[in-house]
Amino acid sequence: MNIRNLTISLLVATAPIAGSAIAQEAAAGSTASAPATATPAVGATVYDAAGAEVGTIKSIAAPNFVIDTGNNTATLALSALGTSPKGPVLGLTKVELDAAAEKAAAAAAEALAAAIVVDAPVHASDGTTVLGKISEVSETDFVLDTGTTKVKLPRTSVAKGETGLLIGMSAEQFADATKSAAAPTPSK
Repeated sequence: MNIRNLTISLLVATAPIAGSAIAQEAAAGSTASAPATATPAVGATVYDAAGAEVGTIKSIAAPNFVIDTGNNTATLALSALGTSPKGPVLGLTKVELDAAAEKAAAAAAEALAAAIVVDAPVHASDGTTVLGKISEVSETDFVLDTGTTKVKLPRTSVAKGETGLLIGMSAEQFADATKSAAAPTPSK
């Protein structure tokens, strides 16, 4: 069986999956003002308790929001926000939030590296459909054995989810991508 190299634009961001939980724990343990009564707007500046800027709200998907500090992005619970005369307030400084986000990213990378091992199943984006098992691992990539073909994927193409390793594609999308990678290139 030949191993095919497959470059896929996967919709997986590994840091937010694990990073958000750690960043939320840090925010929950902080001393923010009373919970906000209204949902803040995308683009709003978030301040710390002293009134210094922490970052900007990039998106909101209740019960969470994504904040960009300029150095990092983190997913936090909306309940971590309070209010102040200047606008939304968080009980963490920019330095503290950046440190929590970097710690979360490092922990996520470590957990992901430990999970990419021979015989580990890889799931589709639904987290339940198994696409195959890892048959070989190198420093930069791994080989996924689907039972009918073997596909070489970069380590960065998977994330560690609740059910194990997963890619940012449905089973159908993955099947289509592996078919197109297998298709012969027409000669001129």
